[in-house]
Formats: sequence, C-alpha cells, structure tokens
Amino acid sequence: MLIVKHLILIAFCVTLCQLAQAETKICERRYKVTVNYQAPNFVPDVQKGGKGLSFDLIKAIENRMGCTMTLNPVELPRAFEDLKSARTDIFAFGTSDEQWSKSGRFIPLYKAARLLVVSNSIYDPKKSIQDYLKDPRIKFADQTGGRFFYHPSESENLEKQRRVIRSPRPEHLYDFLKDGRAQAMFSSAVFNKYFVDIKDMHNKVSFVRDPKNKIEIGIYVSKRRVTPTEFQEIRKIIKDMQIEGAFRGIVARYVYPEDLTYYEDL
Repeated sequence: MLIVKHLILIAFCVTLCQLAQAETKICERRYKVTVNYQAPNFVPDVQKGGKGLSFDLIKAIENRMGCTMTLNPVELPRAFEDLKSARTDIFAFGTSDEQWSKSGRFIPLYKAARLLVVSNSIYDPKKSIQDYLKDPRIKFADQTGGRFFYHPSESENLEKQRRVIRSPRPEHLYDFLKDGRAQAMFSSAVFNKYFVDIKDMHNKVSFVRDPKNKIEIGIYVSKRRVTPTEFQEIRKIIKDMQIEGAFRGIVARYVYPEDLTYYEDL
C-alpha cells in the first residue's frame, strides 16, 4: 500500500512538472536585431544596455517571446545592407518599403500619420501638403537610406526638380530647416518631438499631419536567416500585443499627446 502511495505521488509530481514546462516555454533562439543608431530610437546606456523607443519596443517583444534579442545599433544605410546581406535576423523599426521587402518580411506594429514639418518662414495654414510638394520654391530635406515617408511619385518629382537635400542622420535634416537650406521635410511624430525639443525649434517650425496617409511602422524579418515557422511565431506574438494595447504606453512617452490621436493599432 505504501509503495502504491509513493507511485501515485511520483506520478502527480511528474504531471505538475510537465504542466509547468508547458506553461513556461523555454526559447533557446538568439535573434540578432539591427536598430537605427539614432536618438530617440536608440541611445547607449551602460547600465541598461540601451534606451529609446526601439530599445523599449524590442525589449517588450523579447520579454513576451522569452528569446534573447541582441541589439546591434547602426546607421540606416548600414542597416539596409545588413538585412540585404543576411547579417541580421531582424531590423527594427521601419515602414513597408519595396526595396527592404526584397530581403525581409514586414510585420507591422502600428500605423501613424506622416508629418510634414514646415519652416515658419514659408508656412501658410491654408496650404495643404500637396501645395507644399508642388511649390517649386520649396526645398525638402530627406534621410539617406530610405524613402519611408514619401510616395514614389513624390520622391521622383522632387529628384527631377532638384528640390531635395539629404543626410543619413535625422538631426541634420532639422539643421537644414533651421539654417534655411531646406524649408520642409517629412518626419515621424517620434523624431519630430525629440529634435524640435532638443534644438529648441518650437517657434521655428509648424506641423501638417496627414491622417489620410498613415504609415505602417514595424520590423523586417530576414527571409534567409529566420525560418517561416519562427516568422509566424514572431508575427503572432506581435499581433497579441497589439490587441492588448501593449505598445501604446511605450509610444506615448516619445510623442506629443496630440499625435496619439493619429495612431492606429496601439
């Protein structure tokens, strides 16, 4: 009888262990994640390993997945080459783009209205975004390495008219507006708040939000380094987090309060 009780107890313990293992999924996969080495997306931090919007979002996804995600901060042109050459598993974060999609599968996290930043020297509240784009006197600033905020036709027209000045670093674009080399630029609400604040440009620029043209912000997952099964797992976790509103509190720390009304899926 005593032996039977011991056997029942052992069986009970084994069942509990199996249930615990089922609840606590162990992930041995280590993902290499390339992020844009640019505040406010990523800022080095000795104690925490980093900080910034990209850092916070990736850490939230990492905690949910249980997998290790090692961040590799680089400038945007290098990030594109890393994805193209299969030197990274994930790029975070960008918008859906034809060139980037050749090397990676896109998973959106949320949608945000693009933002036109206009120098107050030429700002007219009666003008629309298209009015600014069509005005031959207005030069636009743009970031090298991606056309994330432009429609192809807009970018092509600005190129043909030689009305665009570029730099790989977003802070230079705001400098172009500040010193008059450019009069307008497209940006995200996140970059805009950060640079307008630190460069004290509140009285120098105005904003035109474009709710009809919302841009999907998300990650690119390497087609060569990440298996279809792993891709589907990442996509499901992000979808679950969207439904729960897990990203809203993170994004809210990096934008002006009025910008949140122009976001979707947060």
